[in-house]
Amino acid sequence: MAETIKFLLNHRVEIMMDDTTYLSNIQDVEEEYAGISIPVRDGTYLPLKKGEKVEGIYYAKRGLYKFNTVVVGRKIDRIMMILLAHPKKFIKFQRRNYVRVPVSSDTCCALIDKKLSLKNITDNQFDFFNAVSLDISAGGMRISTDRDINVGDVIVATLPIKDEVINVKGKIIRVERVENRNICGVSFLDMDKKTVEKIISLLFRIMRDQRKNTPREG
Repeated sequence: MAETIKFLLNHRVEIMMDDTTYLSNIQDVEEEYAGISIPVRDGTYLPLKKGEKVEGIYYAKRGLYKFNTVVVGRKIDRIMMILLAHPKKFIKFQRRNYVRVPVSSDTCCALIDKKLSLKNITDNQFDFFNAVSLDISAGGMRISTDRDINVGDVIVATLPIKDEVINVKGKIIRVERVENRNICGVSFLDMDKKTVEKIISLLFRIMRDQRKNTPREG
């Protein structure tokens, strides 16, 4: 459901363009527009022009919101800014009911003691096994593996989403045997806000790509 949200100074914004996420923040807020710093990724700037449509993520105090808007101009006030029309609506990423996105990729996992944190785990400490992700959300995932695994087990796994790799800790909450493989539901544990936001951002990119690649009817 759409919420009444407004751009606020110094809040983070991510702009999606050509399968790439560019980072920015709010530098100025006026009645007709919000000025953002020129979006950048790995030293490459995104020179948005007047009239270009923009899709992005806004980091508000109450959570992450996706939005669509249009560039209405540029402005220089100490720094160069891109001026965005205020979006007609912001759509919140619901933390209570995370959207699951189909993601099929090789995933490296290992059974661990539930008391261990990710910071205490080293590559030579455990017997890692291979799995394949089936879908991922910011709160959990499903994996397919031929490894024997049980409800209640705790694992560490790598999430190779797009061009980034994220390490997560999760608890097995469901196991189903399908064609000699275990289909496991995993609920993430000990997730910090930064990691959750990174996963949401990357999944948003995947959803955008899937939407672009879906043939339109008619």
